Amino acid sequence: MGWFFRAIELTDGRWACRHGRHVFDTHAELSQALDHLRDLAAAAAPSELFVHRLDGSIEHLGTP
Repeated sequence: MGWFFRAIELTDGRWACRHGRHVFDTHAELSQALDHLRDLAAAAAPSELFVHRLDGSIEHLGTP
């Protein structure tokens, strides 16, 4: 079973780094959030990365 790590777009334009219901932190840029999530996900392999945008779209980025 793999772990899911998610970058969630917030209404203020920031990005939350999440794993399940746990919010690790927020970042001003998506690239910063993804860098942080890649580090977290690599330590919890096997894992998958996702981006959730406000428009409802979900992007699967695969494994870190």
